Amino acid sequence: MDRALITSIRNGDDLAFRQAYDLFHEKLYAYFLHKTKSVDISEELVQLTFIKLWRYRSRLNDTLQISWQIFRIAKTSLIDILRSHAQTRTVSMQSLAYHEIAEEASPPPAEDRQLSALLDSLAHLSPMRRRIISFRLEGLSNKEIADSLSISKKTVENQINRAVREIRKMHEYIPLVILLMAGRDGL
Repeated sequence: MDRALITSIRNGDDLAFRQAYDLFHEKLYAYFLHKTKSVDISEELVQLTFIKLWRYRSRLNDTLQISWQIFRIAKTSLIDILRSHAQTRTVSMQSLAYHEIAEEASPPPAEDRQLSALLDSLAHLSPMRRRIISFRLEGLSNKEIADSLSISKKTVENQINRAVREIRKMHEYIPLVILLMAGRDGL
């Protein structure tokens, strides 16, 4: 069923797209509401996810489950909107970090201080370094980051190393190595 649905969506079939919407909009809304605790943001994210699904339908992979692809778009949309709201202080930076780094776990007080310090440090990075680090925290490899930003893998590695040095200067006790090693190809 997934393969036929994906192929139909890729071919611009409105009915197939509506079927995907019917299958996933409630699950996406629940996911977003759990993450953001905001009805308005959750509704916006559901819409954004399906807009992106339609806009980038030609990139859908018929060998991957449609649910995985939709939730990958959803996760990226969530991170993008949390980042933008965090910059305008609509959503706190604490919330952004919680969803990007901690996922479901509540950090103990010491980790909470580290997280706060990390967020403070990230805010001082250049936009490009902040974006690269954010991708890295999502678990993307250096090659995946390079491909998505249309830069070389070496540039990604250099930017990560410079970001680590900058953050270490500001807050020596942040265990950044653990966070940044989450990528599949290391530093």
